[in-house]
Amino acid sequence: MPSSESVVADLTPASWTLSDDQQGLRAAAWQFARERLEPLLAARPDVAQWSETVTLAATLDLATMILPEQVGGMGISRHDLALVVEQFAAGPLERAAELTLSSPALMTLREYDALDRLPDRDIQHYFDGTTSIALGIPDMSASSLWILRQHPASPAIMVGMNDGRPQLMLATPPAGQDVRGTAPVAVLGALTITRTPARAGNAPFLVVPQAANQGGDPVRRWLADTATYLTALLSGAVQQGIDFALAYSVTRQTFRKPIVTHQLVATRLADMLMSAHTIHLFLRSVAADDTQAQIAAVSQMARHVATEATDVARELVQLCGGHGYVEGLPPAARFQTMHWFAMLLMKVEAALRTFSASA
Repeated sequence: MPSSESVVADLTPASWTLSDDQQGLRAAAWQFARERLEPLLAARPDVAQWSETVTLAATLDLATMILPEQVGGMGISRHDLALVVEQFAAGPLERAAELTLSSPALMTLREYDALDRLPDRDIQHYFDGTTSIALGIPDMSASSLWILRQHPASPAIMVGMNDGRPQLMLATPPAGQDVRGTAPVAVLGALTITRTPARAGNAPFLVVPQAANQGGDPVRRWLADTATYLTALLSGAVQQGIDFALAYSVTRQTFRKPIVTHQLVATRLADMLMSAHTIHLFLRSVAADDTQAQIAAVSQMARHVATEATDVARELVQLCGGHGYVEGLPPAARFQTMHWFAMLLMKVEAALRTFSASA
C-alpha cells in the first residue's frame, strides 16, 4: 500500500510534538466532530439539527483563527489550521467540507492583505452558513474550472488568464446548467462539483496583484493552500475510516474468531495504519513551511495523498463495506465521497505543476 514515491527528506521538522495551544485547538475541533458530525454517518440530520450544528461549528471561531492578529484575530498558521480541519472528517466528508469550504481562499487572501476587499467583510459569515467562497480549480490550460460550491450565488476564487499570464481573482460563476459547456459532475450533500468554462462568470470584483505585498505568486500560493486543505480533509477521513475498520474487525467474526486475528486482515490493517500516519506526517511537514519555496513538495504531497486515500478507501470497502456499503449502513457514508475529494486534489496538483512551470 505505501507509495513508492519517497517523502521529501528536508521537510522533517525539528520536533513533531504539539504545543499546548495546538493540542487545545485540535481537541476542541475533535470534541465537536465526535458529538455533532460522527453521528451523521448513521442518519442524516433534519434541517433544524443541521442548522444547530452549523451554529455550534461557528463557535469554534475559525473566522477569528484566520483573521490576522492586527485586527484582533489569531493569525493561525497553515499547519495549525490543517490540524483543525483534519478533525472535522470524523463525520461525512462532505459535511466537513461544507463547514470549512472558505478556509483556503481566506488564508490566501490574508496573505495578500485582501480580506477587506471581500464582498462580505464579516469573515464569520463564511463559517456560519450565511455565505461561502467556492473553489474554482483550473484545468491545465485554465480554459475551464472544476468548481466545488455550496451556495448557488457565492463567489469563487479562481485562476484567470490576463495577457497570457495566470491571475488569481474572485468572481461569481453562474449557478446551474444555464451556461454552454457547464457540466454537473457530482452532488455531495449541499455541495456540488461542476465543470464550467473559465469565462462563464461575472466580471471579477477582486483581483490579487501578482507582486502584492512581496508575497510571491498568488496563484501558486492559493493552489498550495487548496492542496493543503483537501489533504487535511482526506487525512482526517483516512484516519477515521481506519479507526472504524479496527473496531469493526474486533467485533465481527469469521470461523468463530474476530476477523482482526486473521493474518491477512491484520496485515491489511497494518498497511492502512502506515498509510494514515504517512499522510498525516506529510501534511504536517508541508503545511509547516509557510513559504512558497516548497511548491514541489506540495505537488508531491498531493499526488501521494490522493493515491493513498483512494487505495485506503478501496481497502476499507473490501474489509468492512460488505454489510454497509450496499445497505446504507454507517460504513457506506464513510467511503462514498472520499474519491471525489481525491480527484479534486489531483486537479489542484496538475494545475500547480502547470502554473509553476510557466512562472
